[in-house]
Amino acid sequence: MPKYQIDRDHEYSGERMSVATSAIGYGIVALFLVVCGYYVQSHWHEFVFLREVSYPEALAAGLLVLLSYLVSAYQMNLFLEKFGLTLGPMELIALTNGMILGNLVIPMRGGSGGLAVYLKKVHDLDFQAFAAIYGGTALLTALINTALAVIALVILQLVHGFHHGPLSVLVVGVFAFCLYLSLYPPPVRWRGKGVVGLVFRAAHSWRSLSRDRILLIRVSASLLVISLALCASFYCIYRALGEPLSISAVIVTSSLGNVANLVPITPGSLGIFDAVTIQIPQFLGLDPARSIAGTLVFRALTFFWACLLGIPGMIYMVGRHTARR
Repeated sequence: MPKYQIDRDHEYSGERMSVATSAIGYGIVALFLVVCGYYVQSHWHEFVFLREVSYPEALAAGLLVLLSYLVSAYQMNLFLEKFGLTLGPMELIALTNGMILGNLVIPMRGGSGGLAVYLKKVHDLDFQAFAAIYGGTALLTALINTALAVIALVILQLVHGFHHGPLSVLVVGVFAFCLYLSLYPPPVRWRGKGVVGLVFRAAHSWRSLSRDRILLIRVSASLLVISLALCASFYCIYRALGEPLSISAVIVTSSLGNVANLVPITPGSLGIFDAVTIQIPQFLGLDPARSIAGTLVFRALTFFWACLLGIPGMIYMVGRHTARR
């Protein structure tokens, strides 16, 4: 078979897979919204507490989400500087929040893909380097959040007598696996071609990055600040709804939600993140109405700041990319 025919077949296959993945992602989102909407409509009497929401605490939750977005820009800068790319603060904030907004509305982390293309076209950052940044960020995010969840589960066991065997095993297992890959990633010698080859080359780049312990500490510290800010945001939201959870319960909810948020199938992991942050508080004694309301308020705050900061960021990226042609 001629080479050009093989390339066309691969391109067509990739397009079909992309369409199928998008359809599945948006289908999950639609199903989640229908189920959530039906519950709210059929149990509206359980949501009367919304009339007495504490707006100062809701505002504090929103500001904490904003803090997490700004620290995300700093964390991205740590990796970019490692690859010799220094951006101005305005461009860095615009790019990071444009990526966040894209990830919230496009399946399979479309915002991250757009940022990778921008950095390649405008700043000549290799896709392999960006893949290492993307994978390393996801790995360290999972590590930090499962570590927080392990600590919180221990506190819940000792102070409140709460124990959930399968959840504890899952959290400890993911934490141990991420710790191993962060500190002692195995050597990757196979190269290959195409997307698979890019993944293996990115894994090799991450192994080189992981040897820089100072970088790992700085990135991990910034991710810890982000995770704690989001935990504090959830804590303020539950207080605003009139049913505060213990700090350890909130840490478990938010941390495992952040891990679930790494699943890229749906836009913004909608339906996956939400299933975690709705179900776990119920394990810890929160009623379903407040569990749903807390997650929806958090979603509204994250989307608000993503739009406010991300839309100008996306316009900036498109403008710079167009100007380079």
